[in-house]
Amino acid sequence: MEFLETFYTKFVPIFLFTVMVAMGLALTVDNLLAVFRKPKALLTGLCAQMLLLPAIAIGFGFLFDSPPVIAAGAIILAACPGGITSNAYVFAARADVALSIGLTAVASFITVFSVPFLTLLALNLHVDRTEIPVLPALDMMSTLAKLTILPVALGMTFRRLRPETAQRMIEPLRVLTLIALIVIVVIGTVNAWDTIVENLWTAGVLMAAINLTAMSCGYGLGKAARLPFPQQASITFEVGVQNLSMALFVAFTFLKSPELAVSTLVYALVMKITAMSFIWYVRNRLGTATTPAPVSAS
Repeated sequence: MEFLETFYTKFVPIFLFTVMVAMGLALTVDNLLAVFRKPKALLTGLCAQMLLLPAIAIGFGFLFDSPPVIAAGAIILAACPGGITSNAYVFAARADVALSIGLTAVASFITVFSVPFLTLLALNLHVDRTEIPVLPALDMMSTLAKLTILPVALGMTFRRLRPETAQRMIEPLRVLTLIALIVIVVIGTVNAWDTIVENLWTAGVLMAAINLTAMSCGYGLGKAARLPFPQQASITFEVGVQNLSMALFVAFTFLKSPELAVSTLVYALVMKITAMSFIWYVRNRLGTATTPAPVSAS
């Protein structure tokens, strides 16, 4: 468990910082402005991330009559939207990167309040504990800014100064992102295997149900809103891929409870299988074009 804590809170953020720089290379200011000028996709994604997913986690915890720490851990995980992790999957899949980063930017501010609130709610609902350590909201916001806004700005600045070089770097970095995601899947799964096997029935069924339901609902919301497919795909990733690093950080560092991390560790395996499968589907549907998916009108 100690290795996993170090792996997800130390190594993975370094990888994701690099991915965010790469995504900045694929973006222009006009891409991001287009997301906010026509916010239907942004609002659809936020509803799926911040309202629908926590509701699914809370409801399924009771529906499956899950053990208290498993059900509480599921809610804590649902409180941690994909952020830079989902950005990496969106980038690898050639979906709408600008929408993904726009959702990350807005959700980063919301999580300052939603993570402490949902963590307290989870413990009150399932662990019968009324007091938790005060979560440092400002530190969380600062960390997210360092892992999102800063690297994207670096990538976009480099693109502005060296557009041809930046364009040549996008595809190699996209391939490296896919490889790195596979490596993370293998390392995380191998080192958490005993925990996963031990809790496969109690946590596995619940987390698989949450993940598949969330991704299906996210995709369905995108279609119902008549969004272009790249935006539908981005929303699906955003609602199905959670920020494992943040969830584990909350469980290990603030709550001092490895038991509350079990749901996240099991979800990590389920999430990576479904997300990698969805990458394959999206890349095949979008074809093999080397340019980033455009920001379509919504």
